[in-house]
Amino acid sequence: MVGFIINDAYVVKRRHVPRVDWTRALAKVMASSKDLKTQTALAKKSGVAQSTIGRILRGEVNPQSGNLERIAKALGMSLAKLAEIGQEDEPVVEPTDGLKSVERSAYVALISWVQASSFADTLDNPQPADGEEWMPRPKHSGARTFALRVRGESMEPGYQHGDIIFVDPDVAPEHGKDVVARLGDRNEVVFKRLVVEGKLEYLKPANPNWPDRITEMSAYPGSRIIGVVIGKWVEK
Repeated sequence: MVGFIINDAYVVKRRHVPRVDWTRALAKVMASSKDLKTQTALAKKSGVAQSTIGRILRGEVNPQSGNLERIAKALGMSLAKLAEIGQEDEPVVEPTDGLKSVERSAYVALISWVQASSFADTLDNPQPADGEEWMPRPKHSGARTFALRVRGESMEPGYQHGDIIFVDPDVAPEHGKDVVARLGDRNEVVFKRLVVEGKLEYLKPANPNWPDRITEMSAYPGSRIIGVVIGKWVEK
């Protein structure tokens, strides 16, 4: 607060102090970091639990100063500098889908395979699966891009079990593209390579040693391609 004299009367005026938006600050610094773009990497270096970092990014908690200090140190800056990044005089958009809308465009959700099946119907922006996180958005990706963890060995050697792939529903599926598809009403979601022959679409594994060689999509009425794989996450 500041005080000043008007006609011999001492008047106290409250100074406007910008609110520190820790969600905004942390998301901005992580997005620009070379090595700490993921919650997992930041948790490992800072010693702050990944679940705590996730709640800060989703705006669900008022962070403890001790956690903020450890996070700031891991990011190579002082707590005061991190707070400065998060100070905004503009109206703050409240969280609506897990991250504030200003930061939502910089990340994509790492979702489960069950969520991917539902996504084929809703075509909505999903939330990360339980225990998962937000991933940095790949360059030139569509607004509805999401991430999945690879299951199994059918797409080796290019994709290993546990790899994180980025899937863009807005990229046109073409012959030879790697895609995520749902097979009919079985709600089975698969990651395979698309083969187009005339009007027929087939899904095949990239692994030449995989026993189930090819699947004709028309054999499962209601099948659809959810999105095209545009890349995978590589930890530096």
